[in-house]
Amino acid sequence: MKLLFVVNPISGGKNKSAFLSSAEQMCKKYGIGLHYFNTTGVNDVVNLNNDVMNYLPDRVVSVGGDGTSLMTSLALLGTNVPFGIIPMGSANGMARELGVQSDPVLALQDLIMSKIIVPLDLVKVNDEHHYIHLGDVGINASMVENFTKENGRGWMAYAKHFVDSVKNAHLFDVSVEIEDQIFNHKAYAVVIANTRMYGTGAIINPRGNPHDGLFEIVVVLQNDLSGIINLGLTAITEKAFDALKGYYETYQVSHAKIKFKEPKMLQLDGELIGKSDEIDAEIVPGGVQYISTNENVFVKDL
Repeated sequence: MKLLFVVNPISGGKNKSAFLSSAEQMCKKYGIGLHYFNTTGVNDVVNLNNDVMNYLPDRVVSVGGDGTSLMTSLALLGTNVPFGIIPMGSANGMARELGVQSDPVLALQDLIMSKIIVPLDLVKVNDEHHYIHLGDVGINASMVENFTKENGRGWMAYAKHFVDSVKNAHLFDVSVEIEDQIFNHKAYAVVIANTRMYGTGAIINPRGNPHDGLFEIVVVLQNDLSGIINLGLTAITEKAFDALKGYYETYQVSHAKIKFKEPKMLQLDGELIGKSDEIDAEIVPGGVQYISTNENVFVKDL
């Protein structure tokens, strides 16, 4: 077996050297070949794709957070090379969603041993961007914008900026166009979700399933911001989420257009895309192959 490690050296503000040392020892013990690709933020998708084509790994190991997993997925589009996640980002939302063990070494063991490989959807936005976890405008996008300006990383910084963004939130006009129907709302946030939960573990989209060929648009519209804080920062159950009905409207789609009266900042998997007055989102069903385990709650549905 040959592994290609995609390492984001700054994700989560975490030093990766101890994990990589353990990974090297594990690979040496079991006769597994390994190759490293370190992200730089410049042409990473193209350069990683070149490395994949040259090294021809059996599996790719994404070492970082949601942004690293997304970049890895984009580099693997059009290939049949599966990848798995080692959660070493700030919030690790996608890893948590897919049942990845929080201990990086145990997550690597699962990635090497598992024979469960499943298709993973991506969502394409405005014909040039993609995401695999969550994208949004409004509260969470504002949090990401402020988070990127701070030197500190990690969950505490993530939570602090979320609370600040909630306090400064304001309503905006949005329309959701699905086929020939248009739905108008005043919202505090619009989430385009391929999965169920934020990186905190809070469920924002109970219908989410990154393997089902659909995504959801969640419009947060209640003006009582205490509910939004609960959605953003509390690990709640789907039953508890029912108590918050009235805070949101959900649409399950394979394609939709979202329009704003004024341009809004868009973030996709923790990366700022910029301000836009229209989002055209479309599912890419089974765009990449993902190495899973039976801890992934969605596997039983496949």
